[in-house]
Amino acid sequence: MFKKITIYDIAKMTGVSAKTVSKVINYKDGVKEETRKKVLEMVEKLGYHPNIFARSLRANQPACVGVTFPAPIDIIPFSPNFFLWLFMELYRVFGKKGEYICFDMFPYELGKVENYARGIFDNLFKSCIIAGPLALSDIITKKIHETGIPYVAFGRLESFPDLSYATVDYEKAAYISTKFLIDKGHKHIALLQAFHQYQPGMERIRGYKRALEEANLPFSERNIKHVNFGARNVALRIQQLLSDPNITALIDSSGTENGEAIREGFKRADRTIGKDCELLSWTYESKGCILHEASAHVWLPVRESASEGLELLGKWLEGKIEGPIRVLFNPILDTERSRDKEIEPSYRFFDSYME
Repeated sequence: MFKKITIYDIAKMTGVSAKTVSKVINYKDGVKEETRKKVLEMVEKLGYHPNIFARSLRANQPACVGVTFPAPIDIIPFSPNFFLWLFMELYRVFGKKGEYICFDMFPYELGKVENYARGIFDNLFKSCIIAGPLALSDIITKKIHETGIPYVAFGRLESFPDLSYATVDYEKAAYISTKFLIDKGHKHIALLQAFHQYQPGMERIRGYKRALEEANLPFSERNIKHVNFGARNVALRIQQLLSDPNITALIDSSGTENGEAIREGFKRADRTIGKDCELLSWTYESKGCILHEASAHVWLPVRESASEGLELLGKWLEGKIEGPIRVLFNPILDTERSRDKEIEPSYRFFDSYME
């Protein structure tokens, strides 16, 4: 009959205490390197694997680092490229230390937004990563915060400034984009805005409006079009904006990184990028451009801010620092980027589907 190997068996065979074995397999300090090596060799020889659920029950605490999404994937369609990057970062920060990682990939099956935190409220997650933009109406992050578990959100929330976050200053990105075009002499600037009713979308409008007000230029809602991540929708919204002959510049803050859709929108409006209308486009890539015709690009270091946030979350989880986390990266305006290679679809942060 098969006998399950326990830490007491490992302890007996290596001549150490069960407490020492527990420290080794849980990557805790306080064990001599020679002893650690001896225990790990025996663990490998016997093929021992700890029971995560039993360990969780004994410790009366959840076992996993959880990843959840505050917006449905059909609304915020992260690309395979994003998930590949996220998997590698989670492996680097948590996987290498032996942490279990759990994804809640489908928290909206009952149509209740509060389900995105169910892994916490069901006592499954000991730490949480909120991967995605937060809705302006969100009330769940405060509940997560009040549990006291280590967590980080990849976005801020104006209604809850105590949030633990790692993100980019989108308001500043819109401000420097608009100011750049104003300084070039443009007085009628259109904004293609993503994330309507989400915090990053509101920040875009606020930065855009602030730059106009500082230059004593009028703000008009007609010069803003909300856009989703569909390529056809991008082209349509650009066509609608540029049907106004007074518009001489466009800020593409859609985040779609879809040069083909932008060109199509200009074509439908019978406008030419760089001739009768100047374009400034936003990108999440550290290198590469959306369109060669663009006069400038604004780089949003979203991956970089999130990576730092994950590292700090790891330290918080280990008790090396206290939360909440505050990571806010500045956007970078680049007027030379248009000389670079255009970003291929497979590298985009979001999927620009055809709806």
